[in-house]
Amino acid sequence: MHVGHLRSTIIGDTISRLFEFLGHDVERVNHLGDWGTQFGMLIAHLEDMFPNYATESPPISDLQMFYKEAKKRFDGEPDFKQRAYKRVVDLQGGNEEIIKCWKMIVDISMAEFNKIYNRLDIKLTPCGESFYQSRMEGIVKRLDAGGHLQASEGCKLLFVEGEEVPMMIVKSDGGFTYDTSDLAALHYRMVDERADMCVYVVDSGQSLHFNLLFSAAKKVGLVRDDQKVVHAGFGVVLGEDRKKFKTRSGDTVKLKDLLDEGLERAEKKIRAKEEDKKAKGGSGLLTEEEIIACRDAVAYGCIKFADLTCTRTNDYVFSFDKMLDDRGKTAVYLLYALTRIRSIARNAGYTREQLLAHAKDSPIVLEHEAELKLAKVLLRFPEVIEEIAETLQPHTLCNYLYDISTVFTYFYDKCYCIEKSRETGEVVKVHMNRLLLCEASAQVMEKCFELLGIKTVSRM
Repeated sequence: MHVGHLRSTIIGDTISRLFEFLGHDVERVNHLGDWGTQFGMLIAHLEDMFPNYATESPPISDLQMFYKEAKKRFDGEPDFKQRAYKRVVDLQGGNEEIIKCWKMIVDISMAEFNKIYNRLDIKLTPCGESFYQSRMEGIVKRLDAGGHLQASEGCKLLFVEGEEVPMMIVKSDGGFTYDTSDLAALHYRMVDERADMCVYVVDSGQSLHFNLLFSAAKKVGLVRDDQKVVHAGFGVVLGEDRKKFKTRSGDTVKLKDLLDEGLERAEKKIRAKEEDKKAKGGSGLLTEEEIIACRDAVAYGCIKFADLTCTRTNDYVFSFDKMLDDRGKTAVYLLYALTRIRSIARNAGYTREQLLAHAKDSPIVLEHEAELKLAKVLLRFPEVIEEIAETLQPHTLCNYLYDISTVFTYFYDKCYCIEKSRETGEVVKVHMNRLLLCEASAQVMEKCFELLGIKTVSRM
């Protein structure tokens, strides 16, 4: 997986979490390109590089590099290109040996994908193009029987009123296309699975294709009037030079390398903060376990938040320096703000359970204008969730999370939650209404983080 897979994974996860929170039954489908020419290419290259693959598991540690090698041969060696096409035919024809080879490559891919998904705490159901191969013939027969296809130079095309180009359903050689596969997939989701809504989280460069797909599906009756299909498009990830994000050598950035660098940078920054604490007397030092938990939360959280805080349809500039800044609208700042809010109750000697029990027995009385201001922001949570469910724009939730933090800071500056003796430092008075407001703020912030797929920590 490379950095190009980052946005669809993170945005799709947040949209899924949101609809699950609203009580919907969500199927998180990872639509994999596990069929066609690229796999014919990989199979042919595997046969050459590891002729004993059937009896000895090939030691492919870098599938991305393996693909680049195969693609270079495909583009530069006519004989290899022809053999790759032959392997596609063998694959589609059900050749047992080639199917075995194909499964081996798919398994290697999935093992690597799952390592990334596990690190990012993302749950997906893989369902590749191969799943729809047997369903394509059925969709073609349905379209033919309905009189929707037109012959043109040996091809079968589906024209849609208002669209500039038709869908190519059957090629002149009798083969199927991505259009056929996508229609078969949509048929399965909307007719067989009876989905009420289908959201495609794919980059905005595919918007014309999805407009055509959805229009065609409605024309031929694959999507009912009471069903909804949506393309949640997104912009690309840019480097700080505002060009497509790549390594210094010009290669695509591997997602694993990106996450590893995030961990390294986050841990370095956290340990530097701990050294500062030691120099100032050693108060509040984190344990080694807390440092690692904090590192993971900050590293993965900052990558997710930086992506989600941008308007989904815009491109965004990837910068670790900005992501890990503990000032402004960043995951680091907001995670730290949450730990500060949680520390107020701890300093007062109250557990979360005690506060919740107290809230059940006593109403919260709001008197100070800062208390009212904070309460009003917290009460916006349902309308924020409803707005995102309609627009599928996660940045709205990021903005709301930052609003809570900003207004809470104002509230905390204006209102004492606990009062301590100047002589002994002991707590002499607890303002319970304000402590309950702190608890409410923390709970709403934690739910926002959860919906964004960001783990929180108790101390930073």
